[in-house]
Amino acid sequence: MAATSNECKGFLVVEGQYTLRDDIILDTSAPNLTDLEKLQSHSEPLSPTVESIGFTFTNQLSPMLKSPLNSLNSNGSIPTSIEGKKEDDMFSFFNPVKRKKARSNITKTTSSFVAKIIQNDNLTKILANRQNEDTYLFFNSGRTFCWTDLTKPKEPLSRVIFTKAHPICHDVNQLTRSCDHLDVIIGFSSGDIIWFDPLCNKYDRLNKQGVINNSSVTMVRWMPGSENLFMASYSDGSIIIYDKEKDDQSFTASTGNEEERFRVSRPSKNAKHNPVSHWQVSKKSVTAFAFSPDCQHVAIVSVDGCLRIIDFVQETLYDTYSSYFGGLLCVCWSPDGRYVLTGGQDDLVTIWAFREQRIVARCQGHQSWVTGVSFDPWRCDERNYRFGSVGEDTKLLLWDFSVSALHKPKSPGSHRRASLASQSHATTVALRRNIVEHELTKNTVHPCLPRSEVAILQPVMAKSIDSDPLCSITFREDSIITTCRKGHIKFWIRPS
Repeated sequence: MAATSNECKGFLVVEGQYTLRDDIILDTSAPNLTDLEKLQSHSEPLSPTVESIGFTFTNQLSPMLKSPLNSLNSNGSIPTSIEGKKEDDMFSFFNPVKRKKARSNITKTTSSFVAKIIQNDNLTKILANRQNEDTYLFFNSGRTFCWTDLTKPKEPLSRVIFTKAHPICHDVNQLTRSCDHLDVIIGFSSGDIIWFDPLCNKYDRLNKQGVINNSSVTMVRWMPGSENLFMASYSDGSIIIYDKEKDDQSFTASTGNEEERFRVSRPSKNAKHNPVSHWQVSKKSVTAFAFSPDCQHVAIVSVDGCLRIIDFVQETLYDTYSSYFGGLLCVCWSPDGRYVLTGGQDDLVTIWAFREQRIVARCQGHQSWVTGVSFDPWRCDERNYRFGSVGEDTKLLLWDFSVSALHKPKSPGSHRRASLASQSHATTVALRRNIVEHELTKNTVHPCLPRSEVAILQPVMAKSIDSDPLCSITFREDSIITTCRKGHIKFWIRPS
């Protein structure tokens, strides 16, 4: 497609010029509007995940409290254990399991759920010549799930087209990936989940026809450190933990007090069927979740406008924060696990301090809903943080912040602002002292603070980079990757 005269080709930040290298336009048919109406308004028709085969990237993954350097996933690093925890206190996903293989061949399937698979004519040759450092890109758009080589992103290795539902989200297990094996999970608008290995074209179908939950899947992620367990969120406000090794069985979650903010239902300890665990998190759709780098907590956002921090090992709710107004649509952790970012329908990016259990700042710059947030691990250190956000206003925004600068604003402000900053700093010191003496306070509901009591952060760069609403942003060592809802994946190369 020819570039238009007003198409963005780059943007300038303090470190230099970012330049558009690739603009992948997906060749997939758009879903019917009648089907789209069944999906949540926040759903992302395009959701890419970059992975590699072999062990090169696995060796490059940082240890706990560091972020992975070459991953688009938000589930943090991948340790195989949690120090200081007894086995009885944890899910069994930290224990080694005998790996089961997917049973059905997707190229020969007679299932009415799968329409067809289209493979690259040279796929066998390409796989035979692959290198350990090869990087793959997986993405879903419309009714299609695609797999391509990142070096030739416009030539898909395979495309799977589904008939009865739209793939909404997916994830690749970095722990089990190898030169001949990839575990991919795909969540659908029907509630179904496909476990798929694109290297051998085998698959299994979980929650078939919504036997456990028949609402739309909104996000799926492999549990940190697990070969077999993954977490799925749903539009009915629930989160379910599945074991890919287990078959499904009809399940009814326990009912409790209407005012109960977090309810856990689990089958018997030795149950041989899914689900492993069922959480009722909200009365409205869960939109996104992200695992902390310490592999202990998960941050969950939902249409009800709440950010919830949950210890997923102990299955305990710690904090509930409220947006300024409207629902929250996206969430991520800082590489060191100290901060959580959220974005949503209030057009704001909000920074929350995890250990201090408080709001840090609201970031103003978007003119419509914020649909994606992410930290840049290559421009973060112990004091300064870089993160990015994208929104339905078609804009990419980059932000730099340090807590010390927020407490002591460089720009001249009123006496009231200085006073509030001093109070905030004193409160922070007191909270840190309290955290040393005590553990995090459980089940705490934090009120929404007025604008006058919260620091405001402005972006260091704001640029409209597409003609369509944006839906995700990802940082890699050499580039920033953005996607839009019409099926464009753009690679912005960092300054030399």
